[in-house]
Amino acid sequence: MLAVTEPAGRPPAPGGYRVRTRARSSGSWSGWTVLEPGQPSVLEPGEPWWAGPSTGVEVRPAAAGAAPAPGLRLDLVDPGPDPVVPARSGPPGGAVTAGYEGPGAVPRRPRTVPRADWGAMEDDGTPVVHGHEVKAVFVHHTAQTNAYDCADSPAIVRGLQVLHQRTNGWKDLGYNYVVDKCGTVFEGRAGGSDRPVTGAHTLGFNIDTMGVAVIGRYTDEEAPPAAVEAVARLAGWALRRYGHDPSGTVTLTSSVDNGRFRRGEQVTVERVSGHRDVFATECPGTALYHQLPGLRGLASDPYGGLFPGLADLPA
Repeated sequence: MLAVTEPAGRPPAPGGYRVRTRARSSGSWSGWTVLEPGQPSVLEPGEPWWAGPSTGVEVRPAAAGAAPAPGLRLDLVDPGPDPVVPARSGPPGGAVTAGYEGPGAVPRRPRTVPRADWGAMEDDGTPVVHGHEVKAVFVHHTAQTNAYDCADSPAIVRGLQVLHQRTNGWKDLGYNYVVDKCGTVFEGRAGGSDRPVTGAHTLGFNIDTMGVAVIGRYTDEEAPPAAVEAVARLAGWALRRYGHDPSGTVTLTSSVDNGRFRRGEQVTVERVSGHRDVFATECPGTALYHQLPGLRGLASDPYGGLFPGLADLPA
């Protein structure tokens, strides 16, 4: 995985940067991919790119004739091998399974891959911050290629954690959950996957919300049904357990000036929103953003379409 970071205090390069890598297996160069750079002074990350095993990389400004900014940094991440996971009984760790909590219409949380199973680096004891509830779910994409193999998803999540910690200076992975295109759900930021952990996913609106990132770039290409369903299950579980309708709206208050809303400013958003609804970004990509109404419908209908058969259970 790699990411481009520009020096603080300099205007961003117009159009970002083009990158390509040389594959370890074939020695051939990939096509060019355009990345939006991050900046150390900005609390939102730049775009990472999962290139796979590589032996070389080239970076150049996307704008014709432009020169790289002095002090430009290229972060290269080798996520290392997957951890050895002891055998467990029951469904595999990545399976997304329907569940039923009994009377009360609260679905169970989708089965997730625990942090230990994807190889998370645990923090140094910095206190975890918890909110009181989950009022809203913000959907993101990780702005990477969609051609990855789902077998590489644990390594991709490890790479994201490294970049968030060492490039952004955060204590941990920013997202509360990460979902791959096959619908596998990965536990994100530490602090208890069943608790309202305050992440670093939506600047100004991290408190009492949950951030879910779908691995991939969904600007022009829709997220696969398995990923959409997994996010819907997460959103339905997270919101309903606090008594919130996933198809409703909520008024949130910005905790900082984030470039779009000022500190203390209130904004009314959907309970399941895209990152772009409260921050100046294209995330989660135009295609995935247009899928959110259908995703909200899935999250709001745990007995009909999302959990088939459960509607016939006795009350």
